[in-house]
Amino acid sequence: MDGQILLWRGCTYRRHLIEELEKIQMLLERLGCPFQIIEENCCGYPLFLMGCQGEMKRLAVENAEKLKRFDLIVVPCPACLRAFKEIYEERMGLRLPRVLHLTQFLVEVLRERPIEFREVKMKVMYHDPCELGRRMGIYDEPRALLRLIPGLEIFEQRFTRERSACCGGGGLLTAVAPSLASMAAARKLVEEDRISGELDAIVTACPQCILNMRRGLELWVEDENLRGIKVLDIAQILNMALGG
Repeated sequence: MDGQILLWRGCTYRRHLIEELEKIQMLLERLGCPFQIIEENCCGYPLFLMGCQGEMKRLAVENAEKLKRFDLIVVPCPACLRAFKEIYEERMGLRLPRVLHLTQFLVEVLRERPIEFREVKMKVMYHDPCELGRRMGIYDEPRALLRLIPGLEIFEQRFTRERSACCGGGGLLTAVAPSLASMAAARKLVEEDRISGELDAIVTACPQCILNMRRGLELWVEDENLRGIKVLDIAQILNMALGG
């Protein structure tokens, strides 16, 4: 793709999921996608959820000024994506460059420059994040990426897409009631999705979901076979299919 591309990393990846962020950056480099990073503020989405509209607007205006020199903003965090698309642009009327979630961007890149992925013999379940799916309508792109990987078996749980059960990771629940949030993740995985020990990994495309589902499995699931299931960022499994 032509033009200057910014990878907006987001607070959660930068502070809590450093390894996953490295995999995202490695993936873009391997696919030949030059990108830039900047010193980021928070996107302000937590302030929006808390009702701090004035502080949110101040941050949004400051961020929009920083972003205007780029042609495309690639965002791996669905909360940041919603902040930019729904709050900055639609509610506040701020002008931004084109903004895509990481999975949308990768689908476009691989459509223009198809590559052959290596076989990954794993059985995985894809979890639809609420912010990415129900709020932003992005369901197909993550699944399209996973289907490109030979040997990958995708387990479709009972409730997917619009009907997918929330993992409890969003809406500031992890900040105000972390035990309740992680319990919600465990309940979703065991009772709603009915995961089994045959599953190798749960794959998703949201940092909050990754953190909360990992906590839920660790803290509230007694079955050791289930506790051993990995929770992976979609960039991690795509990197596996590229040999690392």
